[in-house]
Amino acid sequence: MRHFYLDFIFTAIALAIAAWWGYSHGGMGGMIATLSITAILAVMEISLSFDNAVVNASVLKGWDEFWKKIFLTVGILIAVFGMRLVFPIVIVAVTADLGMMEVINLALYSLKSTQQD
Repeated sequence: MRHFYLDFIFTAIALAIAAWWGYSHGGMGGMIATLSITAILAVMEISLSFDNAVVNASVLKGWDEFWKKIFLTVGILIAVFGMRLVFPIVIVAVTADLGMMEVINLALYSLKSTQQD
């Protein structure tokens, strides 16, 4: 478990930030909703990442060190920033005919605006 020490600290900090954000935008109900969504997304991400790591390990075992580093570096950049951050925002912006900043603001502040209605 000592290998995961920093991971547990990062998870605790991320959950604390999610709880604070949910509470500041929706009170106790917002905090519970935000923590629930964060926990569900974390479990999904861990399970999908583990599955992906097994496939990557089997593919990469025959490659030389240079190409392994390139694959992992570019793959992480595309997977983390591209597919999990940029791609969903672009899809919503295009399909809803909104600007990127409008989509980001809706994603961050829609909980507050829906509770006021």
